[in-house]
Amino acid sequence: CRKAMQQATFSLDAELQNGNKPNNIQSRRDTMYDIIEYKVDETEHEKTQRLLMKEHLIGTLRRYLSPHEVDLLLLRYGLMDERALPKGMSGPLTIAEVSNLVGLKPDKVRRIIINSQKQLRHLMKEWEGFEAELA
Repeated sequence: CRKAMQQATFSLDAELQNGNKPNNIQSRRDTMYDIIEYKVDETEHEKTQRLLMKEHLIGTLRRYLSPHEVDLLLLRYGLMDERALPKGMSGPLTIAEVSNLVGLKPDKVRRIIINSQKQLRHLMKEWEGFEAELA
């Protein structure tokens, strides 16, 4: 208890000066709170945001396309829940892999995907940059 009482304490509101640039006039004085806040791990927030965007995208696809077309797009672009895929398959699948899964010829799968994308062309502007957000 005495050891704990002898330890130095710091206020989160106390201003800190950058020791590497002590004479820099433009250096901003941060507080301990600012430093701690910047080090917060945002991964949980980013995961949640990605999940919500993915759910919104899938909901939009289901609104405008048939269930078969949606499933093909989800498989092709890696948006299908990995637990629903056979072992050893994950992420975006090739057209050949998708065709093996659904039992259609690769050319038929390719045509369905292209036609689905044409139907969604008017919505694609809304989803520009979505792939970058998911990655």
